Amino acid sequence: MRGKVLISLMVGLVAILWALTAWPQAEEPEAQLLLVEQVVVKPSMVAQYEAHVKEALDLFNKYQFPYPVYSYTTDDFLYYFVFPVDNFADIDNLYKAFGELEKKVGKEQWQAMMERTVGTLEYYQYSMYRYLPELSYTPEKPRLKPEEEVFFLWEFFYIPFGQEKELAEICQEWIELYKSENIPDGWETYVGDIGTEMPIYVFSMMAKSAADYYSQSEKAMELLGERYKELSEKTHAICKKLVFKTGRFRPELSYTPKEE
Repeated sequence: MRGKVLISLMVGLVAILWALTAWPQAEEPEAQLLLVEQVVVKPSMVAQYEAHVKEALDLFNKYQFPYPVYSYTTDDFLYYFVFPVDNFADIDNLYKAFGELEKKVGKEQWQAMMERTVGTLEYYQYSMYRYLPELSYTPEKPRLKPEEEVFFLWEFFYIPFGQEKELAEICQEWIELYKSENIPDGWETYVGDIGTEMPIYVFSMMAKSAADYYSQSEKAMELLGERYKELSEKTHAICKKLVFKTGRFRPELSYTPKEE
């Protein structure tokens, strides 16, 4: 058994080291680490579950919780709560902050709040993702303001182990292609870490609405023409599995600490 565990750990370590060499490393990396909590909520219990989230956020505000949380909901009743952290060690600080919040609220009130979530969800799980600015595209003149970006389309892109470098090169080709025509809509690229089916990349596109997203995508495809088609075929050639999720950003279920 110990031998099997050691082999599993070594395979995981090799996968991480391979991923680290897949894209050029800047002298001062700006990659943001994200702890993501995914919650599967029962459709009939959405109102009750969201009431619980708002109750928790009221406590965040009251006791000045030190970490922000950004909330997203998909069209199939998944809730994603994203906590930016500095590094893996900072995750421990996040959990300590929750422990301190529980003490401030009081054990009895905290327990009662937790019990109100019973029966509202199927399950929850945690995973880590890392934002890759070097594989993302930010237009020089974005079409939308940040507050207008409510609708999202997430593309979960799974590739075979060992092809991370090829994907990074393809991402650079997409960036150069979009830059060549000054496409005003960009995307953010994330790579899955602990808790994900590695290697996995997530491409996040934002828009005002679903109709806005698809109409703008159609314009980009027409403008880029055959180059778009050829690069799409090249991209899909290394794809093992592709999953799309659509939904919206939920500012009313999100929290940002007040600046001191």
